[in-house]
Amino acid sequence: MKDGKNTVKINNNFKEMAFFGKITASMTHEIKNVLAIIQESSGLLEDILDMTESNDFKHKDRFISTLGRIQAQIQRGIGITSNLNCFAHSPDNESSHIDLNELIQQLNTLTSRFARLKKVELSTQGNDTPLIVQANSVQLQMHIFTAIEIILQHIENGTLILRPGIQNKQITLCLNYDLMTEDQFNFISTSAAWDDLQKKLSHMGIHILLKKN
Repeated sequence: MKDGKNTVKINNNFKEMAFFGKITASMTHEIKNVLAIIQESSGLLEDILDMTESNDFKHKDRFISTLGRIQAQIQRGIGITSNLNCFAHSPDNESSHIDLNELIQQLNTLTSRFARLKKVELSTQGNDTPLIVQANSVQLQMHIFTAIEIILQHIENGTLILRPGIQNKQITLCLNYDLMTEDQFNFISTSAAWDDLQKKLSHMGIHILLKKN
């Protein structure tokens, strides 16, 4: 009877995540539409400015510079919403084939703000070979985010690089922090939280590595 209740609870949780993902994905499309209108409008303003002489409009250069910054932020917004849209579709399937390279790139965009709060630059170095794992996408992203979060709790400044790869036919995820001290490395790598994370990712076919320069 207990197993039946647990199954119902898991199914309900999955339905709740799927609902949340569906609404979020829908909203990202709406945000993209807003950004597209802003992009089109700013492009039209640029065209109008191109038709004017500098002597006729003394603030032309400042307007062009400002429109350039607007266009850059639009592209940034499109990138963020695209990654958020992919993230929102994560609960679509309980288990699926996932390319770790693509997942890491997506997570890098979605979690970079957490790193910036610690003055840490979060970056990725993808692998040329597709690194396919069969896993629950939501759980996998949660585990990798937890790994990032564990490290960020103990560091400040510098660069944290996520490197998916393969060693001895084993898919790996290396997290390399350039300013890590010996004490930081020992504390994180021997913590119960890190050990638990290693076991969970190992069950998904991924060996996580912590490295320092």
